[in-house]
Amino acid sequence: MTEAKASASVFHKERFPSSFSVTGGKGGTGKSTVAINLAVSFMLDGKKVLLVDADVDSPNIAVLLNVEKRNQRRVTGFLPEFDPEKCTQCGTCVESCRAHALLLPEDRPPMLFPEVCTGCEICRYVCPSDAVKEKSKTVGYIYDARYENIDILIGELEINQMEAALIVQKLREEVEERLGNQSYDVVIIDTAPGAHCGVMRAMEFSDIALPVTEPTPLGAHDLDLILELTNILNVKPFVVLNRSGIGDDEIIKKVCEKYSVELISNIPFDMGLFECYAKSIPVVTGKPDSPSAKAFKELYGKIRDLVLCND
Repeated sequence: MTEAKASASVFHKERFPSSFSVTGGKGGTGKSTVAINLAVSFMLDGKKVLLVDADVDSPNIAVLLNVEKRNQRRVTGFLPEFDPEKCTQCGTCVESCRAHALLLPEDRPPMLFPEVCTGCEICRYVCPSDAVKEKSKTVGYIYDARYENIDILIGELEINQMEAALIVQKLREEVEERLGNQSYDVVIIDTAPGAHCGVMRAMEFSDIALPVTEPTPLGAHDLDLILELTNILNVKPFVVLNRSGIGDDEIIKKVCEKYSVELISNIPFDMGLFECYAKSIPVVTGKPDSPSAKAFKELYGKIRDLVLCND
């Protein structure tokens, strides 16, 4: 097991060429299913694909494709240690810790609650006596996997850790390294659901994002949030409506109109897709004539033109 260290202070603005992110404001909308079926569609078209599972809180692409994770690399983050000879018990670090991971006992250096510490390093920066030394803790892991001709890169957060953005940052560094050593036609990033820092770090990798939603009031609410985030990151969104027809599609169309965003695909509710899902088979190969597979193929044609024609 090798070790990799990620820095919370690094924030890249460069985008990966020929890449897009699949994201969503809430979990359970079919985000990973969309990413997988598009990756397989690119592969079937003879393209070399790198699929990145950046949903580090709950990575599931390996499970959904029934492939084995391998080549584990440990990702470490900052953990403070206090030098009792230098520490003056001034309390500056405790006051500055937004995670409330430090407690100042009487006549002793600060006490650390490592499970709460986010590794932001603010305690080290504000300490007037240079009493904070750097230790490290394991915050997660990076894995490789492969499905037929698709290379897969997976990030996974360690249990009881909260530094998802560190894992996503390390994923970015590994993608950059691979792009320098290998040739890929497209990079597909499957982000976590929501609009938090880990999602932001993952989505900023590319110029195009596919927010996946469903025709429910909660789906509309969370789509609104994710479209606000794409505006902040200057990422062009194209909305994918999954399970179209099971609810009120119009509420999703209204959110798209509010942001002047194209609703690029309506994927119908399809039992064939669920059958393939249960068997860990992409529907575009498992049931290629099903309604959902046809919708994915149509979506693929649009995304291929957007991504590969903008190189």
